[in-house]
Amino acid sequence: MTYHLVNAASDDVQVQETMQITNLISGIISIIQFQYKLTLDTNSFNYSRFITHLRILLVRLLRNQPNPNQKLDPSLLSFMKIKYNKAYDTAERIVTYLHSKMGWTLDSDDKFYLVLHIFRVTSRQEK
Repeated sequence: MTYHLVNAASDDVQVQETMQITNLISGIISIIQFQYKLTLDTNSFNYSRFITHLRILLVRLLRNQPNPNQKLDPSLLSFMKIKYNKAYDTAERIVTYLHSKMGWTLDSDDKFYLVLHIFRVTSRQEK
């Protein structure tokens, strides 16, 4: 009996976590589509890769896990800000959104990868 209660509680946590992540991803996609004034192709490879990246990031943040990546050179994010300004600005809006919704702060590595994926998922659709 106890085993079933523990599993049920665990399932409830997973369902709640999945719902939170789904809602956050929906908000992030809305921000990107608004900023770029486009509808993302949900069938594209880059969209799937972007969603996978977001899920991994959000699960890690939700579970309060440390970033497993090596620290990138901070100048890379500075380069991204100059080279991919629109993607960088959009990432900053997403960072603000995540902070206001969940109280999370993203480190420069997370921002770098977010900018990279935003650029990839949008640049192939603007053409």
